[in-house]
Amino acid sequence: MLFVASAHAHAQVDAERVRIHGSQTLAARLVPAVAESWLRDIGYQDIRRQQPSPTLTEIHAQRDGMPLIVEIQANSSAQGFQDLVDGNAHVAMMTRRPDAAELDAGWQLGDLASHDQEFVLALDGAAVVVNRENPLARLSFAQLRRVLSGQVRDWREFGGRGAVRLHMVASANSARDLIDERVMRGAAYAPAAQLHGDGESLVRAIAKDPGGIGFVTLRQPWGAGVRPLALSDGGRAVAPTRLAVQSEDYPLTRRFHLYGSQMMGALSRSFALYAMGQRGQDAVTRAGHFAVTLRPGYAPPTLFGPKDYRDLVASATRLPLSLRFNLTGINESGVAASVYDSRAVRDVERIVAFMQLPVNRGRRLLVVGFADVAGSSVAATMMSNDRADLVAHELMARGVPVLHARGVGAQVPLAASGTPSARYRNERVEIWVL
Repeated sequence: MLFVASAHAHAQVDAERVRIHGSQTLAARLVPAVAESWLRDIGYQDIRRQQPSPTLTEIHAQRDGMPLIVEIQANSSAQGFQDLVDGNAHVAMMTRRPDAAELDAGWQLGDLASHDQEFVLALDGAAVVVNRENPLARLSFAQLRRVLSGQVRDWREFGGRGAVRLHMVASANSARDLIDERVMRGAAYAPAAQLHGDGESLVRAIAKDPGGIGFVTLRQPWGAGVRPLALSDGGRAVAPTRLAVQSEDYPLTRRFHLYGSQMMGALSRSFALYAMGQRGQDAVTRAGHFAVTLRPGYAPPTLFGPKDYRDLVASATRLPLSLRFNLTGINESGVAASVYDSRAVRDVERIVAFMQLPVNRGRRLLVVGFADVAGSSVAATMMSNDRADLVAHELMARGVPVLHARGVGAQVPLAASGTPSARYRNERVEIWVL
């Protein structure tokens, strides 16, 4: 018996490990689900999950008698990145991009904006919800901050009626992290907020409270008595529809990332690339998150923008993505080898594969570019045309028929111009199918 136990312990010591460290949000359910799917699909057996500590999940498996352990350590995005820098992790899980200080500290890792090292695993976000009877349809971030901080106490200030009552989940959660970062920006929440144990309880309370407002993760169903608001960050107000979230037009959408060094091992790279493919993204969906693989879109019920844009796409169906670009040093991820950002590199490949499906035979694309140039409509139109032409030429070079490629300038902004992050959001290319 002692020999068997010793042999088992020896096997565990000798097991190869894939170390994935970082965000608690990704480690809780998402990454374990993708890792188990990956192990099954590459031929591993006897897959079992163990929990050596509250923050550590281990997935044990064997193939051809050789053991493997996928080590998923939940701490924080910052710690996951630091572990990658220090060589204590093969893959970092992050709910954000590395900041300037992290990029500087991790210079030896390589080009962390490259699609070879930055992997967009899933999309997530927060919805701001009100009672179904509230006539309010939209809020700007500035207005929302005043509501959540208690400066606005009556909905009449925004065309509604009755007292404002804030509902919040008591514990730390990913929706609050996002609201803190993008909306509150250091402002305190109203002290009289009604606290709830979870998002489901919050939604039920707002369904019974005509003056209620709160925020939940996009993964939280909100039911018939509650509806989300359209939100704007200096641009047009966008509601959290599937198309708006997957295209990242909705301003409270964020990416969940995996990062690896340029010297990633074969197994860790295999995992990251698997997560980008259809089978990995199916696991993302099963885990309750928004996948980034391409699904058929739909014609939006309402079109915003100049008449020539609305006329151009009026009979077309939009694909649920927006191609975005690396902006030569002012993108949050730093300089990358490709003009596209890491998601867009893969989205171009997904568009090609989508158009090659038998059901799409004979269909053509409209490629529409947008710019972020303040003050000069001519310059904005030229830049947006350049972006549209760039994408159209690449698609046509891969055998995809493009009927029109056109830029519409800076007329449909998603964010107030003037910052690198606004330029990154505004300067984009939409793909529509005829």
